[in-house]
Amino acid sequence: MPFRLTLIRHGEAVGASSAIFGHSNPPLSPLGLAQLQARWRGLTSQPIDAIASSTLARCADFALDAAQALGLPLQLEAGFREIHLGSIDGKPKSEWTTEDHTHWDNWQRDPAEFPLPGGEDWLAFQRRVLGALSQWASQGEAEHRVIIAHQGTIKAIMLFALGLPASRHQQFWLAPGGAVTLWWDEVYPPLLLEWSNTLPDVEQAG
Repeated sequence: MPFRLTLIRHGEAVGASSAIFGHSNPPLSPLGLAQLQARWRGLTSQPIDAIASSTLARCADFALDAAQALGLPLQLEAGFREIHLGSIDGKPKSEWTTEDHTHWDNWQRDPAEFPLPGGEDWLAFQRRVLGALSQWASQGEAEHRVIIAHQGTIKAIMLFALGLPASRHQQFWLAPGGAVTLWWDEVYPPLLLEWSNTLPDVEQAG
């Protein structure tokens, strides 16, 4: 059954200005919570039939509350977690070595060609994400499915949807709280319906 698929990037995480997080598990900052709340208010003007989330706190904490408010079960899925970034995952940027910077710059150019030391292979990561999406999509019928996940997770889906290599990943940047919506069909290629990095003004949560 074809369906509308909305992919939402989590809001700002605690410590995001000083480190890069893959499997590291900080919660949302107050601003990050407000960013997701603003996105959600606009999104729920269209009925949501199914919701899934990464198991990491910066996605799952908000998703649990959102699903409960909608009266929907939440699919918490480890397959939607961010890519593991190896030795720099969660490491303060102030402590990065020259080699760390070089590895990161190379990875940004092409994550499939230049894996990070100790990090997850990009193609294995993409298979993980797409496998989780396929399994979840096969569970019942839903006209509008929403996933709350990570920058890398969403990039992996978008690159597959458009048939592009990993070296093009930077063109799919999403701001914290950003969202992209696709029309997903098992027979035809996915169609891009909307891409939004713009949020209403948000205030720090208390």
